[in-house]
Amino acid sequence: MDEKMPVHNTLVLVTDQFACERIIKAARVIADLSRTSLQVLSVMRTGAPTNPQALEHLFGVAKEYDARMTVEFSDNPQSAIVHFIRENRVVNAITGIPDGEDSILVRMWKTLLNVRFFTVSTNGELHEVLEREYRRELLETRA
Repeated sequence: MDEKMPVHNTLVLVTDQFACERIIKAARVIADLSRTSLQVLSVMRTGAPTNPQALEHLFGVAKEYDARMTVEFSDNPQSAIVHFIRENRVVNAITGIPDGEDSILVRMWKTLLNVRFFTVSTNGELHEVLEREYRRELLETRA
């Protein structure tokens, strides 16, 4: 293991949308504060249409913010994300706002208790997920 590399990682979860740039930018702050490496992960369902221009843009943003980006395809995105988190010793995970109580993100909040989760609102505000329940009214005030 390279001694210069931090032992733990901060992970940004993105989709193939240009707007995910704001999540990478916000995550750089968390990675710096926690002295962790920054990684970006996009897991898409196998066979789903993708936006290659957006992914290429996000690769560029990741590089600009000194992050390594990985794109994976899976029939079970939640399982792929959880596996990545465990294999890469992720201690912080930064995402957008979940779109409902059944969101993969909300399920991960409840099961990955050793990971600190943060959300980034559409206007770029970063908030730590302290209550690991989906509360629409709380999240809507941040959007």
